[in-house]
Order: sequence, then structure tokens, then C-alpha cells
Amino acid sequence: MVSSDNTVLDVCERSEAKGRDRAAVASPDGETTYGQLMDSARRIGRVLAKETSAPVVALFFPMSPEFVEAYLGTLYACKQALPLNLLLPPEELLFILKDSGADIIVAPDMLAPRLQPLGFRVVSFSSLLERDEAITPPRPKPDDVCTLLYTSGTTGKPKGVMLTHRNLASNADAAVIAMGLTPTCRILACLPSFHTFAITGTMLAPLACEGSMATLPKFEPETVLKTASNLKCDTLLMVPSMYRILARMQERRSCDMSHLRLAISGGEALPDDVRESFLRVFGIPLLEGYGQTESSPVVSFNLPGANCLGTVGKPIPGVKVKIVDIETMKDSTGTGEIWVGGPGVMKGYHNQPEETARAVTADGWLRTGDMGELTPEGYIRITGRLREMVKVAGEMVFPAEVENALNLHPSIHESGVTGQKDDRKGEIVVAFVVLNEGKTATEEELLAHCRSTLAAYKVPKNIFIRSELPKGPTGKVIRRLLK
Repeated sequence: MVSSDNTVLDVCERSEAKGRDRAAVASPDGETTYGQLMDSARRIGRVLAKETSAPVVALFFPMSPEFVEAYLGTLYACKQALPLNLLLPPEELLFILKDSGADIIVAPDMLAPRLQPLGFRVVSFSSLLERDEAITPPRPKPDDVCTLLYTSGTTGKPKGVMLTHRNLASNADAAVIAMGLTPTCRILACLPSFHTFAITGTMLAPLACEGSMATLPKFEPETVLKTASNLKCDTLLMVPSMYRILARMQERRSCDMSHLRLAISGGEALPDDVRESFLRVFGIPLLEGYGQTESSPVVSFNLPGANCLGTVGKPIPGVKVKIVDIETMKDSTGTGEIWVGGPGVMKGYHNQPEETARAVTADGWLRTGDMGELTPEGYIRITGRLREMVKVAGEMVFPAEVENALNLHPSIHESGVTGQKDDRKGEIVVAFVVLNEGKTATEEELLAHCRSTLAAYKVPKNIFIRSELPKGPTGKVIRRLLK
């Protein structure tokens, strides 16, 4: 059963009580038991409660055992954890820090000097462990904000998504049930620590089932494979671009991955070629899932025994999904906007009540901004982002569909599609592609390929060949920058 009355600390303490000597966090440098993890977190919580009166503590860590301790320690201090993107320029970090209300940043000793120019107080992680305080911070409640995650934002400044303890604890428990995780599971955690998929999927889910996580500070394909092999990781949660690179590396330098049981892709649409190459190389299906930061984040995913290609699976326990017509705003049995309900729906955007009202309805439904449909069997099929939709002479074109067609061409490594204003048609489709190493292709050849697989109005007007495409920290192509 999924309970929506727990805090994240309740979930972790539940696993601690069942085995303090079990491994909770592993890395190439060793293992941390549940007892060690939780004792350190409680100690850090006492120090942080004394260190600052601000409601938010910023964390500047790669994914690591220290991040897990600092994150849980922040919660024990009855404060909100704000994981920061290590790749952001100083001006963006300053905006997030000031907007959040944080007044200190906790960082590993080696990264602390990078933060000094920001003018914020930086506390090194080691100094927290060297101290203790004889105080007992108040216990957080289920509806208290647990984690503040800033979205990259398709327009304007990033928005702080407020996720409560109830949001994250219920989503982690539901993911455990849906994935069939057990105390023997070990999930590889190499997604960035500020990524919502990393926090719930690769950190809280294994801690919720008495399992363990194996952390890596960044995605380096050879190191990922060696770590997954050496530490016997049986579950992978990554984004498609990571799986693409991983399959190629495994073909060149094969590691023993016979213990791999489950691999789920999220964060963006899973291209057919990535799904096919992963199955060929690793011998198990790569299963597509779906979620977003505002839903804590997991909404659905496919499972080994229930894998419907072309969909992102069925909703996980406790999550409700419906399709709403974007013109009539009524429930639809066809294509429309995907709305999500349940205990994982965010509390709102920090200090942005108007944006919150636009995203979450009065009765608690999250308007995802994604377009899709439900199959008769209850699987979710996504057609594209509402904001990224290109309207060609009144016809809807979703970039992901065009990209999927382009990526089937043997010369194309990756692609990105967007819309361009057009006086006659309103908008036209344009594409940007990167070719595979050693391969060549002309624009006309690629256009002919598109004409053979797409309806005429979906075929790009122009295809530009580039050496690289603009990407986010997880390797996802940022379509708004293609404009």
C-alpha cells in the first residue's frame, strides 16, 4: 500500500529500523550502511538547525554519498533542500539563491572555493561532521515543503517547484511497488543530484525499499559500466542520450552486466534506435517512463511483462491521469493535454501564485503541458509538448515525431526540431541534425528520407547539418535554443 501520510524521513527510518547494518549507499570508494547514513544525517541536521534560521539550505554537490547525507541532514534540520545545478553560471545561481531565501550553501570541501565569489556563506561538508549540537529540531510534517527544485524554464526565469514530504515519500513508495524493487536491489545513481529523476528514482526509491544506490559524480560511460558491473547494480534509471552512449561503449568494451534486471528511460522521448540497440547489446528491454518535476516526478512507466511500445506505460499506484481537450477544456477520449492527479502533485511554484494557478487546477489536477492520449488498455501515449507544438497551416506537428523519423536515417547521430514563423503557413518545421562520425548526407537526401516516412505537412522545410546541438546537463536537446 502507498501511504500519503509519511515524510521522507519516515520512509528512510522505516528501512533503517529493518537493518542498520545493510548497505544504503555504495560508491567505488566503499559502502555506507543505513545506520551510518542516518546517524550522520541526524548529526548534520542538528548543526544546520543551529547554523541558519533560513527555511532553505542550498546544496552544491555531485551525486555522491555526501550529497545523500547532506540532503537528509537538511530535512532533519526541518528545512527545505535546494540542490543546485553545478553547471549554472554565477548569475543564474545568484537568482536561484536569492529567490529561494537560502542564506547558506553546503558544499564538499573541494567545491567550496568555487562558490566564494557569489557572496553567500559557504559551509564545507566536513565542518558539519566535525561538530554536533545538543538541540532537537522540530520534526517536519507531511505537507511541509521538503525540496525546492528550479526548472530550467522554457521562457523567462527558472521557477522553484515546491515538493512536499508527502509528494516525494508517496512517489518513492509508489515507484517501488510499480518497479517491483526489493531489499536486494541496487540502483545505479549517475544522474545529476539536482535532477528530479535522480532524487526520487535513484535515491529515495532504493532507500524506501531497504535497497541501496551506487553513486557516481558524473556520467562517464566507461566508468558507469565498470561501476555497474563491479557493484552489481541491477537497475538503471537514465535519460535516452545516456543509454545511447552506454550501448555503444558496451559494444566496444563489454562488461559483465548479467545481473541487470531493469532499465527505465525517462526525461525525454525514447528514440526507437536507442531502444533497439540497448536490447541488442544488453539483452533486456529498455522501458520508457514518464514524469516531470511538478509531479515528484514519476507518473508512469512500462514494465517487462507489460511493455507497450510507443507508450510511456500505465500510471503508477496512486497516480491519476486524464486527457483534456485543449479547446473545450473537457475530458477527452482522443488527443489532448495530459492532466495528472494524486499525492505527487506539487504544492506550487515558490513565490509565484499566478503561475501555480495556471499549472494546478482548483481541484488539484496538474496541467502537464504535454499532449497525448490514453489507449483502451490504459497506457499513456505522448505526442509532444503543447508549447513546442508547431502549427503548420492549422495542422499540429510535434517535434518528437519528426526527430524520431530523422533518427532512423543511418547517417544521423541525433536531431532537434522546432518551428519557424512563416507568412503563408503560420509556422514551418525546421530541423537540425548531427551526423554520425564518418558518415555523410545532403539536405536533399535527408528531406527525401522524411518524405518517405512522414505526412507532407510534417516534413521539415529546411534541415541544417551541425557539429553539435544545444543540450541541458543530462544531454537532452533544448529545442527552444534551436530557434
